[in-house]
Amino acid sequence: MDALMAERANLVFHNKVIGGTAIKRLIRRLIDHFIMAYTSHILDQVKTLGFHQATATSISLGIDDLLTIPSKGCLVKDAEYQGLILEKQNHYGKVHAEEKLCQSIEIWYATSQYLQHEMKPNFRRTNPFNPIHIMSFSGAVGNASQVHQLVGMRGLMSDPQGQMIDLPIQSNLREGLSFTKYIISCYGARKGVVDTAV
Repeated sequence: MDALMAERANLVFHNKVIGGTAIKRLIRRLIDHFIMAYTSHILDQVKTLGFHQATATSISLGIDDLLTIPSKGCLVKDAEYQGLILEKQNHYGKVHAEEKLCQSIEIWYATSQYLQHEMKPNFRRTNPFNPIHIMSFSGAVGNASQVHQLVGMRGLMSDPQGQMIDLPIQSNLREGLSFTKYIISCYGARKGVVDTAV
């Protein structure tokens, strides 16, 4: 194996954090450059190191780890203002009801997407070792959409007919939901459970 390593000396050593996608690229490079026995040996060492570090780190979550994005208030107020303008335009007949619904959904979708894109930089600025940040953006558990619902906003929901409701749930799960917002968001959760069962 040492001879094999000498042959592949042009491979560069990378000392950096490796997420799920980077691990897949690493595996592909190992398979392309080395025999399967050596590749499986390296991957076994990576697995052992991963289990050891995950156990030694012993990450736990607390409510204070859910960091709401500071710009959220301004973004929500801006979206509400744009919605109010649309409402007035609809009232005076300048915008048709369907067009108002579509534009309102676009406004809230854009607001929600912007908040979702702000999550990662916010975690990096405030605390790069935040457990939520480590777990979700490493590719281990969860995804950006789930974290967005925890610290951003729940966002747009659909009704039982599959139509988007133009009034999004502006609060996130850390801030809590009112009874009405909870009922609106329940349909999607129930649908997910039913789809999983089927």
